[in-house]
Amino acid sequence: MTLPKRFRDTILAAQRSGHRVFADMLRPLGLTPAWAEVLTTLQENGPLSIRELSRFLICEADHPSRLIKRIEDKGLITRTPDPTDRRAVKLALTDSGEGAADKVAGIEAGFNEWIEQRLNADNVDTTIQTLERLMKGTPEARSLENRYTDKQ
Repeated sequence: MTLPKRFRDTILAAQRSGHRVFADMLRPLGLTPAWAEVLTTLQENGPLSIRELSRFLICEADHPSRLIKRIEDKGLITRTPDPTDRRAVKLALTDSGEGAADKVAGIEAGFNEWIEQRLNADNVDTTIQTLERLMKGTPEARSLENRYTDKQ
């Protein structure tokens, strides 16, 4: 086995493990990690068009329409006309969506504690830097850049 293959497999295994833990934490709310990502992104950034929202998403950046429709059907987000473009709509959290996003924030805090029990800040920082070098120039790197620029 080559070292790059082990590296790739380790990243995949870590991602799946973390995703499973986070999904298990969200399950009592009836939410998935992808739904949580949409809710927190709207809570952090206010109303966004689908195109604007997709710039921040990692889970469904290419085709968020079906995901958004399911969340809308559950009454967590609403579509309103975009005041600057009659052809577009803005997605916003409903009161229920705002409450769900608040609960997600609490779960994310618990998930962050799960990570901190396993890694110290230096481990996390080094890993982030390594993965950012690996993803340089990818759509996922752009989503992360959009999400975290000016928020650190």
